[in-house]
Amino acid sequence: MGKCNNPGCPICYPNGRQEEVAAGRKAEEDRRDCETCWRFYQKKAEAIVAVGDPIARNSRINAAYARLWIEDRRFQWAGLAAFASKQVGCGLLNAAEMIRKSDRERDMYQEWNKTASLLERFSPYASPRMRVPSQGGGEAGYKVFTMLARANTALFLEIWPLHMFYKAFGLKRFIQCLDERTRLRGSVSWPVSRDLFANQQDKIRLGFSAIDKDDVHNGVYHLAQHEQLNILQPVLYNEPVFATLMRANQLAWVLNIPTGSAQELQLTLANRCTVTGGNADKVTFSKHALANLADPTQRMAFVERAARRFDDLLRHPVHGKEVENSLFIIAEGGHR
Repeated sequence: MGKCNNPGCPICYPNGRQEEVAAGRKAEEDRRDCETCWRFYQKKAEAIVAVGDPIARNSRINAAYARLWIEDRRFQWAGLAAFASKQVGCGLLNAAEMIRKSDRERDMYQEWNKTASLLERFSPYASPRMRVPSQGGGEAGYKVFTMLARANTALFLEIWPLHMFYKAFGLKRFIQCLDERTRLRGSVSWPVSRDLFANQQDKIRLGFSAIDKDDVHNGVYHLAQHEQLNILQPVLYNEPVFATLMRANQLAWVLNIPTGSAQELQLTLANRCTVTGGNADKVTFSKHALANLADPTQRMAFVERAARRFDDLLRHPVHGKEVENSLFIIAEGGHR
C-alpha cells in the first residue's frame, strides 16, 4: 500500500513536520545568503564611487565598466557603457567649463565694482563684461553637471553589482537571488528615488540569460533597455530642465547658433571626447534640429546604432584593436 496524498498525514509522513521546518529554515538561510552576497557587491560599488569630485568619480566608473569587458568579453554592454560613461565625463567637463567661464566674468565684475568710481559705474563701457549668455550658460552648466553626475552614479550602483554577482555565481543563482536584492533598499547608497533601486527585473533576467548563452546582441539590447528606460529615463530625461537644455543644445548645434557652448550629441568609441577625420568610431545622435534626446524611442534608436557600430568595430581586424586599446586605456583611468 502506497503513501496517501496528504503530506500532513502523520502516519504516511511521520517526519513531515520536521522536514517542513527544515525546508523553511533552508529557504530562510538561502534568502539571507542572497541578501548578504548582494550587499557585498553593492558595498564594493559604493567604494568605487566614494569620491567627492564627480569628474574623478566618472573616471573610476568608466574604468570599472571597461575592466568588466576586458575580463569577460560576453559583457559587451559593459564595454559600450565604458564609452558612454566616458562621454558623460566629457559632458561634465564641458559643463564645468561653462560654470568656470560664468564665475570668472562675475568675479571680475565684482572685483571691479569694489574699486570703481561713481562715474565709472554709470558708464556702460567701463565695467568688465558680464554677458547674459555666459551667466545663463553658467546656470545651465551647473544643472547639467549636477544631473549628469547623479545619473552616472545611480546607473553604476544599479548595474555594476549585477555583473559582479553573475560573474561570481552564474546564471542559476543569479536568477534565484535577483528578487532578494530589493531587500537592500534604504540600507545602501542610492542617490535617487528609493523605488528605482532593483526595480523592473524582467530586462535584467533576459539580458543575463542571453549573455549566458553567448547571445551578445540580445544581452546588450535587454540591458540597454533596462539602463535607458528603467533608470536613466526617470532619473534624467524626465526632468523638464534637463530635457529642455538638451533640446536647446541640439537646436543651437544643428543651426550653428553661436552660443559658445553647444556640443554635438555623439558617442565616440575611443578614449577621447571627440575624433577627427573619418567617422568609423563615432555615432551621432541626430542631424535634425528638433530631435529630442529625452524621447525614449529616439534615444533607443541612437543606442542601438551605437551598439551595432561597437560590435562591427570589434569584429574588424584593425578597428577592433583600436577599440580594444581604448578600453584598456579607459580601464587604467586614461581618457579625453
